[in-house]
Formats: sequence, structure tokens, C-alpha cells
Amino acid sequence: MRMSHSVRVPGGGAAHAFLLLVGLSLLVGAILRSAPGALPGSSVPASAGPEGEGRPEAEWAARLTPLTQTAAMDGFAVWSPDGREIAFMRDGQILLTTPQGRPVRVLTTQPGAWDAGPVWRPDGRALAFVRLSTRDGGAQVMLLPVPPGNAPDGKPVALTSEPGAIGYLAWDHSGDRLYYTTNDRIVRIAVPSGRKEEIFRAPEGWELISGGLAVAQDGRWLLFGGGPRTGTGVEYELYRLPLEGGEPERLTSGGGIMPGLHPGGRLVAYRNPRATTGIYVLDLATKEARRVLPDDARAMFFHPHFSPDGTKLLVSRLRLAPAQQRARGGFTSNIYVFEWE
Repeated sequence: MRMSHSVRVPGGGAAHAFLLLVGLSLLVGAILRSAPGALPGSSVPASAGPEGEGRPEAEWAARLTPLTQTAAMDGFAVWSPDGREIAFMRDGQILLTTPQGRPVRVLTTQPGAWDAGPVWRPDGRALAFVRLSTRDGGAQVMLLPVPPGNAPDGKPVALTSEPGAIGYLAWDHSGDRLYYTTNDRIVRIAVPSGRKEEIFRAPEGWELISGGLAVAQDGRWLLFGGGPRTGTGVEYELYRLPLEGGEPERLTSGGGIMPGLHPGGRLVAYRNPRATTGIYVLDLATKEARRVLPDDARAMFFHPHFSPDGTKLLVSRLRLAPAQQRARGGFTSNIYVFEWE
């Protein structure tokens, strides 16, 4: 498979594995080690850009509404299928809240483990998530029933495990199968039996674990980020893989990770970590992409996820404090609702 015009993600797959294991703070650490005092890429003027995406900062900032405002590390937020609840990660636990940000309920707590990456089953009656061991580096795919009323129904159960890290999860449209990424594979598991089937193995020298994962509603395609390792990271692009077999089709030519599909099926939101960094929306029919939410000099956006009506995006916003404050932590990650159109 030929690669071109790809982009580097600081820390690559290893950074994301550690991110999932011990929180977003380690991502910041990787960034600061590679480029002290700055985020990767340039500081992008909010009014710049050839595609019409560069709105004045006051305008796009006004369309960002904080869902969480704590000193914790929050991320991986996903709407329930009916739009009434939002599941997310906070410091290695899975929590549940509403689009108003309250109340907030803790769904999972497991000593010696870090829970992240929740995904709703299409019927809204269960959550799957990744549980990484802080003791041996292994990982499990967990399933937590969430019946009507969204009160957790018992304890989560393990569907399958891996000796190393698991990156992202995605349900298919039927709710009978889950997909997940490892460092170099995409695996499909039957639910609830846990029977596994490898559906894609990355070329030699590639990594997948930081790239994200999504399944088209028509059940024909799986979207993922992958790319070759380099001396400074991984050069990620977004790809589309036929689920019935075939070769991946490259969707981006300037870098892409963390695909989030629009409910209409034609659009995909993703993070582009190149010089003009931020959240982009790609039209799968025309292959045209535009930036809808730019990073700035001290903040980056991650994990875009469309609302069920397609008008909003959930995003994680990682913010750095001035350099002199970083010895005291110096960063936070909170979740925002962005009215993207």
C-alpha cells in the first residue's frame, strides 16, 4: 500500500496506548517533550484558510458550549442514540451525563485499571468500553448493560482480551458485532459470545492504535486511521475498508485520525494534526474536506462525535497552561458541544 502526503502525530501509537492507560496527561507530556512550549503545528490565525473554514475566533468560540468544567482529564464523549445521555471518560472511569452536563453519574470503577473509549450499542441499551490494566499492560473489551432509564444494570462483563493495548471500539449497525483496533490489527467480535475474527492486518511497519475507528450505518464500510512509523511518530491517514473484503481506500491526503460519522452517512468528522490543525469534516462523496474548528496556540481538539440529529459535535479540548505553570500540571481536558453548522 502506497503512502503519500501524510502527517506526523507526536508520540504515535505508543503515545495513544499510554494515553488510554494513564490518561490524557501523558499525551501532553509527549507533546512537551517533542516541542517544549508549543503544541504541534503552527498557531493558526482563526480568520485564515482557503476553504471558507476560517471564521473569526469569536464566532466559532461562541458556538462552543462546555459540557464539563473540572480539573480532571475528560474525553471520549459519545451521545446515546436518542440524544438524551452522553457517556465519557474521566480519569479512567466511565461516566454518564445529559446534554446539559448534569447530573453526572459514575458507571465504572476498577482498581488497577483504566477505562476509556465508551461506545453505545445502536439500540442504546448497552455501552462497550476499553479496560486497560495498569499492572500488566493488557486490555479487555467490556460490555455494560444500560436498560431504559439509563441506570446501569449490574457489573460490566469482559467480552474478550488482548495481551497489549486496545485502541478504539465501534459497533456495527446490527448491534451484534463490535470492532476494535490493536497496534496492527482490526478485529471483529461477536456479541455476546466474544468469538473473534481478524479482518485487517496493517502492513509491516504501520500502526493503527491512535487512528480511531467507525462503522458505516449501511454496514458496508469501516473507517480507520493508520500509517507507517517514522523516527518521530506515525504518519496517519484515514482509510475506508470494505467489510466484505478488499483493499483499504485512502480518504485523506493531508493526515487524519479519529473518524466520527454523521448520522446521514455522507460526512465524517476527524482530527487533522498537520500545520493547519483542528477538526475537519470530509464529504465522502466528493472527497472535499473543510476545517470547522481550528486549534490555537495552547489548545487542541480531539474525538469529534456527531449528535443524533447531525447539527452538533462533541469534542475534547486539551488546553495547556503557560510554560511556567506546567510543573504544577499545567493542562486540562474538558468536553465541549460545538454547533458546527
